[in-house]
Amino acid sequence: MKTDIQIKTDLFPAYLDEENEINPGRFGKKLAEFIKKNLEENGVQVADLYPTDYAYEIRLDQFKFSVYISAGNIDGETDLFLVSLEPRKEFIRKFFKKIPTVETIEPIYNLMMDSFKGNSDIQIIEI
Repeated sequence: MKTDIQIKTDLFPAYLDEENEINPGRFGKKLAEFIKKNLEENGVQVADLYPTDYAYEIRLDQFKFSVYISAGNIDGETDLFLVSLEPRKEFIRKFFKKIPTVETIEPIYNLMMDSFKGNSDIQIIEI
């Protein structure tokens, strides 16, 4: 199951005040907003978008388990970004139940890939 997408683009520079929300040299809010908009346009409800130490995280709560998407630049780079989905495992345990994740994660991954492929200013880097 694929959970990481690496892209190269100049479309998502840092906001001027972004260093006040996230560690210096790290950014990705514009990329996270791009992903959020694409998900919502395709019927996926976004519960929250917030900064972490190294990236911006999007939380999706509409499924049997929470899905997290982190989006941020690769350390020291201005045009290389990593987008990661959590959980990464094919199954999670919740209240003694084994819940499959593939049916949830793969469509979200494919939505993001399609949005990146549909933009000629974004180059997908194979990991």
